[in-house]
Amino acid sequence: MNNTDNVLENTTLTFRILYKLNLMRDYQKHGNITFCGFLWYVPKTFIKRALFTYSVMNYFFEPINKKFIRPWIWKKLGAHLGKNVHIGHFVVPDFGNTDRIYIGNNVVISNGVNILCHKRDITNYHKEDMATKLPFKYEDVVIKDNVQIGLNSTILPGVTIGKGSIIGSCSLVTKDIPDWSIAVGSPAKVVRYITPST
Repeated sequence: MNNTDNVLENTTLTFRILYKLNLMRDYQKHGNITFCGFLWYVPKTFIKRALFTYSVMNYFFEPINKKFIRPWIWKKLGAHLGKNVHIGHFVVPDFGNTDRIYIGNNVVISNGVNILCHKRDITNYHKEDMATKLPFKYEDVVIKDNVQIGLNSTILPGVTIGKGSIIGSCSLVTKDIPDWSIAVGSPAKVVRYITPST
């Protein structure tokens, strides 16, 4: 009996059937799903996908999208947003894990930003294992008040971006960024701390 069989033993019959049909793979999130639960899951996911797609790709109703429509959609998808959050074009929250995104007040997220809340857990990854069979690790992303995130940046799971910080364009944020700092690069590093005005 391999590792996958051990894991599937603790899931519902419905999930095991869906797993074998390659319709659901994440036993951590869906291992307890029932048949009735699956029947509700399908239309709910379709609606969420439609909202998600509009949020990421739609140009209609600009500039209302950036300030009102996208933040409203993100809240409907489960994200926790403060006031006056601006979300640009092609900003991609981690679909299915948006409830792990916490964004404060007066935050600007520029075009093309990706926010990830899950990654493969490679702790027990060995030769001859399949990476696609590894379980996921889920971690929150916290973006505090007055943060600006530059174009095409990526925020990885478990990261907290401190109050008043600026993330430069095309940065890869792999660890926490302190309050009132400017971080750039891949991986992002603090290049300057913001000081009070005199």
